[in-house]
Amino acid sequence: MGRIVLFLTCATAAAGCATTAGNTDLTCQSMTVTQAQRPANWRGTVFTLVMENKNRSDIVGNTGEAPYLNQLIAQNALAAGYHDPYIHPSEPNYLWMAAGENFGILDDNDPSSHSIAATSHIADQIEKAGLTWRAYEESMGAPCGLSSQGEYGAKHDPFVFFDDINGWDGSAFQPSTRCTTHVVDFSQFDVDVAAGNLPDYVFITPNLDDDMHDGTIQQGDQWAATQVPKILASPAYLNGGVLFILWDEGDGLPAGDDPPFIAISPQAKHGYVSNVDYDTSSYLLTVEKMLGVNALPCGFDPGSAASMDDLFTSALPAAIPAQ
Repeated sequence: MGRIVLFLTCATAAAGCATTAGNTDLTCQSMTVTQAQRPANWRGTVFTLVMENKNRSDIVGNTGEAPYLNQLIAQNALAAGYHDPYIHPSEPNYLWMAAGENFGILDDNDPSSHSIAATSHIADQIEKAGLTWRAYEESMGAPCGLSSQGEYGAKHDPFVFFDDINGWDGSAFQPSTRCTTHVVDFSQFDVDVAAGNLPDYVFITPNLDDDMHDGTIQQGDQWAATQVPKILASPAYLNGGVLFILWDEGDGLPAGDDPPFIAISPQAKHGYVSNVDYDTSSYLLTVEKMLGVNALPCGFDPGSAASMDDLFTSALPAAIPAQ
């Protein structure tokens, strides 16, 4: 069993700990190297695009401020029973997207405040399975951004918190090629699209204005209307791909923790609205199934999390258990 080492500085509700119901900090098993078994109908890229801090009612049906997003909803599948893992603020929700838990972190501090020595997140699982990944972070600038600056918030970039990516050696960060080649500025996205060089798994974070955190719903919708068509026109999407657009959290517990969740794919049930009770673990398990990798060996038991199968016309395989 591999133990998660955590240095945590959050102590009060004022520091961002007001909502903690889903909080976890679990011991994880060591992962084994397992070749990916990608399902035949899911050989394209799994894209994730994360927006910020909106309830479903803020977006769904709001054609005045979010016409493009509502167009996507009408043409694809909406998970109307989705909720976040009942934790706030943002940072623990992003960690949950990458690892199925938040490692007890309940604040929005930069990686310098935390040391997560887990080697059990989705990037590790992807690489061990022989697949590829990249996180595209708008306004980050130089790759492997470990400090928030300007419109880039490290709190919205889960991968820079893991020691095996950020290079934390116990006293200082020693960012490796792994970090600088995998966690890049969003400007690299157009380059990779043009070159046909998109990886198997893509995680996209707009900047604090474009993700609706500091900017308006209309601004975020306009950003999506500019950027999402590039994804939908790419062979990586058209040939067995999927785009998940989700918001990290709603604005209250429990009824307000209902952020929008849109599944966009040639294999999405177009115009479908699901009322199944899904959460962030369901999203992660769905990603793992589409990539054909083992379920992560910590954070949740795949038997207790339902993948989001009903959103798609093409069946997903059974979860591959951690070994």
